[in-house]
Amino acid sequence: MAVMWSVIFYTVLAVAAFYFILLQPVLKEKKQQRKAQQALQVGDEVVTTGGLIGEVVDIVQPVDGPTEIILQVAPGVRVRAVTEAIHRRLTTLEPAPTPTDTAKPEVSQPSA
Repeated sequence: MAVMWSVIFYTVLAVAAFYFILLQPVLKEKKQQRKAQQALQVGDEVVTTGGLIGEVVDIVQPVDGPTEIILQVAPGVRVRAVTEAIHRRLTTLEPAPTPTDTAKPEVSQPSA
């Protein structure tokens, strides 16, 4: 009877280890990739799964079929791709933070 519980315990332990070590990181990365694909905007710089780096120029959403994006990979060179081919976003259109006061305070030198 004790051997049966031991086999069940080690089987459950192996399944849990498989899930947490191998499966969970892959699922988390897929979820982040899907979120990035849905948040694409014109002007974003992206990397495709094929390794192309380009700027999103246009997003085309046909009635039937996958959403397509037009990437500009070089000046005057545009490529069509589906959103599933986007691996990750490099930059976004979010405005850069404006420096409020970048002036350094004056440090007085001790007189000798």
